[in-house]
Formats: sequence, C-alpha cells, structure tokens
Amino acid sequence: MTPRKKQKNKSRSIRSRIQTHWAEFTLAGLMLFGFGLRMVDLTDLPLDFHPTRQYRGALIARSIYYQLSPSTDPVVQEEALAQRFSVAELEPPIPETIVAAGYWLSGGENLWVARIFTSLFWVLAAIPLYALALQFTGPAAALIAVAYYLFLPFGFQASRSFQPDPFMVAWLILAMYAAYRWGSEREWKWALIAAVASAIAILVKVFAAYLLLGVLAALVLAAFGARAALRNRQVWAVALIAILPAGLYYLLSIGGTSGNYFQNWVVALMPLAFQPEFYFRWADMLTEILGSARLVLAAAGVLIAPPLARWLLIGAWLGYAAYGITLPHQTTTHTYYHLMLVPIAALSMAPLFDLVVKKIAGQSRGWRFLFVGLLVGALAITAWTNRSNLLGVDYRSEALYWERVGAAIPAEGKTIGLVQHYGNLLNYYGWRRVELWPVTGELYLAGLRGNEPDDFEQFFLTRTAGMDYFLITTFNQLDQQPLLQEYLAAHYPVFAEGDGYLIYDLRSGS
Repeated sequence: MTPRKKQKNKSRSIRSRIQTHWAEFTLAGLMLFGFGLRMVDLTDLPLDFHPTRQYRGALIARSIYYQLSPSTDPVVQEEALAQRFSVAELEPPIPETIVAAGYWLSGGENLWVARIFTSLFWVLAAIPLYALALQFTGPAAALIAVAYYLFLPFGFQASRSFQPDPFMVAWLILAMYAAYRWGSEREWKWALIAAVASAIAILVKVFAAYLLLGVLAALVLAAFGARAALRNRQVWAVALIAILPAGLYYLLSIGGTSGNYFQNWVVALMPLAFQPEFYFRWADMLTEILGSARLVLAAAGVLIAPPLARWLLIGAWLGYAAYGITLPHQTTTHTYYHLMLVPIAALSMAPLFDLVVKKIAGQSRGWRFLFVGLLVGALAITAWTNRSNLLGVDYRSEALYWERVGAAIPAEGKTIGLVQHYGNLLNYYGWRRVELWPVTGELYLAGLRGNEPDDFEQFFLTRTAGMDYFLITTFNQLDQQPLLQEYLAAHYPVFAEGDGYLIYDLRSGS
C-alpha cells in the first residue's frame, strides 16, 4: 500500500472514530471548557459567593494543614489549630481535609486550591449526569442537559465556592444514576453503588437525604411495589448502608450540635412555613436561581419523561419540596441551599430537549446547522457572561483591610464586635477572634424563637460582660441598630478609629 493510500485510510479511520464517538468527544469538550472557565480569576479572594460559609471552610482547612505541616512559629501554630474550634462543626471536614492536602502538595496555604477541587468535583459529576440523562433521552439532549448543568450562572458561581455543597451534589448525581440503574435492572451491583454514593452524599451534608429519600422511595415503589419492597434484601441493604455513616456521625459524634441545629433552625422556625409570604419568597428565590421560564420547562419535562425517569424526577422534586418546607428560613435567604436543584432541573428539561432535537433531526441540513449554531451561540454568550462576572470585581484588597483591623485590636483584653461574616474574615486574615454582637438578622430570628430582649441596657451589659473593647466594622448594621449606636456613643470613649473600623473602650464606661 502506498504512503498516500495509508494516509487516506488513516484519515478515514479518524473521521469514522469521531462520527462514532462524537457525543463522548463533545462531553469531554464541555467538561474541559467548563473547568477551564472556572479557573478564570483563580487567585482572587472567595468573597464572590457567601463568604461566611467559604471562610468557615478556609479556617478549618488551615487548621488541618498546620497539623500536616507544623509552623516554625509556635504562636501561629497554636492560633491556627485553635481556629478550627472557633466555628461550629456542622459536617465532617471531608472537603476541608482534601483542600488541606492540596495546600501541602502546592507548598503552602494557597486558598485558590479550594476552587480547583470544588470545580473539579462539579465538572466530573457531568459524567454520571450525562449517563443518567442518556437512559431516557438521546445523546444530543443529554449533552444539552450537561451544558445547562455546567454553565448555568448560579451553578457556575456556586460550584467554585469552598463549601461542602458542590462535593455533596457530585455524589448526589452519582447516587441518582446508580439508583436509576438499580430500579431498571434490580442488580446487586447497582444497589450497592447507589447505597455507597448516597451514604457519602448524606455524610458530606445531611440535607442530601431529602432528595435521596425522595428518589429512592419513588424508584423502589415503581420498580418493586410497596409489599415486595418490604421483603426485598436489596432495599433493606440500600437503606441501611445509605443512612448508617451519617447516622453515626450526626447523632453520635456531634449529636449535641445536631440537636441544637434541629431545635433552633427547624422546630423554632417551622411557623414560617405556615405563612403565605414564605412561598412567594421561595418562588422569588427559584426565579432568581433558575428563571421562571426554566421552571415551567422543567415541570413540563417531568410530565413527558418515560415512566421510570418520571418517578425519579417526581421523587427528587418532592424531596426538594420537603427540604424547603422543613428549612423555611434558609430556603428564602441562602441561595446555596438550592444548589442541588441545578442537576434536577437539567435532568427534568432533558425530555423536552429530546423532543426538540428529534424534530430538528427531521429538517434539512441547513436548518440542523442553524440549530447547532444557536446552541453554540447561547453557550458562548453564557460563558462570556460568567467570565465577565468573575473579572468584574477584584477582592484582593479585602485581605489587607482585615489585616489592618486585626492589628488594631489590642492584644490584651477581650473584644466583642459587630462584624460582618461572623468574624470569619477577621479571624482568617487578621488572626484575631472576637465575641460576636448579633446582627439585625440574628435579632429577628431571636424574636421568632421567643428570645427577643425586653430591656436593651440589660441585654447589652449581659452580652458585654467581661469584654474590654467593642469593635465595629459593619456600619450599615450599626445604623440599623440605633439603640446600640446611641448607647456606645453616650457611655464609652473611642479607643481607636481607622479606615473602615471603630473600637470603643468598654473599660472606661460612664
């Protein structure tokens, strides 16, 4: 065979391989593009999305890192280790441990390592998402669902954040895929994969149990029926494996914290779920995250999905509804509490995407090319918007500000402060921990729980007992608490004042 014929055969082989595996190549391209786009502005500070939660993870990761790589300065070492105990242990520090290991591998406490890992978890979860969508749609529709999952602005921003939610969602998607395969094939292999993935997701963040309970219950009823399920060993094995690790951790290891959380954030605030305005605020949150049109499309997609897929999606949405009602305050105030909705919405719309793709496939080549061009254009516009949002603000100066505030706080004595982000940024960059004066939101929640103070002066004296200084860094919060503002100005002298902070001397009160 001549060299020219060999070259021609090789070219045909490559074209044939591309035509055969075009969907897999496209999936890989979307994932690489999605991950690369998330690396834009990598080293900026994580203040773009719920910084309170992100810096909580940063403090824990720092503490673990200093255990892996002890500091030569014993004071720094001691403070770094103590910082872990300055924040409540709400979940096992699994992502924080992974990030701390990344610090060690990268040669230092580089906070951008967290962005790499959380982005990687989210992007890799596109593989089981695609595989699940492929169970009830064609490859083109599954790829559109993946693109929605990877580039939706809310999901794009949240998936870069340093918190357990992106990690939890990744395992949630794998659990849903395995559960679907288990429901359709009823094999032990898929039952065990679904159980283990569910166990990890719930252990990472217990709220994953809502969606997984809905999904697994719906699939079990659809595949086995209620009576047969009660006698099925696979069903019992899945239930036991899924809940056992989280049960041991949340009930035994941190049972006190879990009990307090349940009492203060679920039981005490449950009356909010009986107020009509709660559901309007919830709808506003969903519109902000997904858009009203996408919500309608997702609902329509559930209705036309094949039977087993419809059960899976209905179970997921019912689990999400129970989740929102049980946590009424967070549902309407914390966008990241809805992060698990991104893959659910993508999967729900996949049957509609499949209808459109099949309709377009019957058109002439020109119209098919135009359709592909529209999809590529929409992806390009969304990607550019996400990139612009990342580059639109530079937060690097915030670190210097908190360093200055930390240096201004007297080393001797105790300090209480009206400080934003629960003092986590002051703790992280200023290396100073202060007692926290409640912000207006916390005072509002205290009223809902029946703990609203009757007498301000007595409340102030009780909260500041044993304190030497009162730090203020959030002046809009001070303006919203006029009684505090007036009381401090009338009774205490200013100890120090600088750009963006004010310190009163509580030792010299009148």
